[in-house]
Parts: sequence; C-alpha cells; structure tokens
Amino acid sequence: MKYDLVYKDNIMLCIKQHSKKEIITMLSGLLKESKIVTNSEKFIDAVYDRENRGSTYCGDYLALPHGCSDCVTKPSIAIAKMKYRVPWDENGNLVKLVIMLTIPKASKMEEESEALKMVASSLGDRKFIKQLLDADTKEALIELINNCLNDNMRS
Repeated sequence: MKYDLVYKDNIMLCIKQHSKKEIITMLSGLLKESKIVTNSEKFIDAVYDRENRGSTYCGDYLALPHGCSDCVTKPSIAIAKMKYRVPWDENGNLVKLVIMLTIPKASKMEEESEALKMVASSLGDRKFIKQLLDADTKEALIELINNCLNDNMRS
C-alpha cells in the first residue's frame, strides 16, 4: 500500500534557521503552501500547545513536533534537516532533524493516521534515525519513510 504522507515540497535540507520558533514557522508555512494546513497560525498554536505539555525532543538530534487541529486537511509529515545543531528545549537538547506531524482533529482518514503512528514509533529506532540523518536528498528521505511504512505493514 502506498501512503502519501510526505512530499518533496514539504522537506527542507541544510537549512540555516537558528531557533525552534523559526523551524516550526518555516515548516508550517510549507504545509500551508501545499494545502495540508489551511491556517498556519492556528496550526502553529496547536504545535506549541503540544510543546507546552512536554518537549518533543526524542534524542539522537531528533525532534518530533506535532499539532492536532481542525485546520489540518490530512495526516502528513514535513521535514527539516539543519546545517547546524539547534537548541530545542529548556534542557539545551540539540536537534539536526525535525519531523513535524500534522494530525487532523476529526480524522476520517484512519489508515493515514495509523501510518503516521507507525512512522512515529519507528523513530525510537536509533538505526532508522541515523539513516534519516545521513540521507542527503529529499528523495532518499521519502524512500526511507516509505520503506519504514512498508516494512511495518508486512510485520
């Protein structure tokens, strides 16, 4: 089965943003441009609402911010790979890879939502995170995520 969770237009490589706020704003803007999010300000509020309940830093230079909102049209993923490590939380944890998840509030797209959960759970695997960090093209990132989904569907 093929999932359309991540698109080349929603991936940024070697970005030079220096703060969590800049990264979240940039990714939310990409999601609005691709019509995955209808209101980027409202989506950013949902992301920060989730961040305020606990850091989305996952270890291994990875952060997984996400927002659940009625301004999300479909489950999706946006990715930013930074050129430099960026401080993510008050503990001084640094990130080089940000994978943002969009979650519709009232989802009738249960298969896609399940696929998002599969990707999120796979991000606990250090080998998978390393592969994502080492990927140097948008196509390679998409392929890694799609392979992850296909492997999980077979299990």
